Amino acid sequence: MLNVVQIQTVAIILVLSYFIGNFQTAVLFSKRFLHDDVRQHGSGNPGASNMTRVFGTKWGVLTFLGDAFKCFLGVALGAYLGRWWGIAVQKSAMDFALGAYIGGLGVVLGHCWPVLYRFRGGKGVACFFAFMFLTFPLGGGITAVFALVVFLFCHMMSLVSMTSSLLFTILCLVNHGQRPWLWLFALLCTIVIVVRHRSNIQRIIAGTEGTINY
Repeated sequence: MLNVVQIQTVAIILVLSYFIGNFQTAVLFSKRFLHDDVRQHGSGNPGASNMTRVFGTKWGVLTFLGDAFKCFLGVALGAYLGRWWGIAVQKSAMDFALGAYIGGLGVVLGHCWPVLYRFRGGKGVACFFAFMFLTFPLGGGITAVFALVVFLFCHMMSLVSMTSSLLFTILCLVNHGQRPWLWLFALLCTIVIVVRHRSNIQRIIAGTEGTINY
């Protein structure tokens, strides 16, 4: 059982990382540098895929990197607070890990449902990819290769995102089954990503899902 201080630590990490996730890189870039709003074009989603379709590869990549950096900040913050305030029952490396997982989840939630943007956010994919490499680099690398292969075959980022997040969760379960926190948080992030892609799933079934071609 967590004590009062540990529960407060979890709450603080979640709140701070959630607000880090609130900053929508696509909206900031499109308004500041392109004098437009990406939400008024394409799918209306403030994410890297829509930025690529509307404004080109350069801005799509920059948006992806910006969203990934948000997750880095959330994971680093969570790891720091978890390590020094002691979320786990015994102070150890697990304090660091658990805090990092909570920080990553908070960023994904803040990106997908940002209160600063009336809960209209992105789909959390770039944030989750950063979470993969920061928490389980080998699993993240395998997932990245898988994502590239799937993309080359279908060119649908929605399908790439959902299948990749699911694969990473399975890899966490297989390789870190004795450490339930990692695959549990990966599963929660995967559920969030699938929920955010509900409309994409409908379009995939109907054969009308958009693609990205170069």
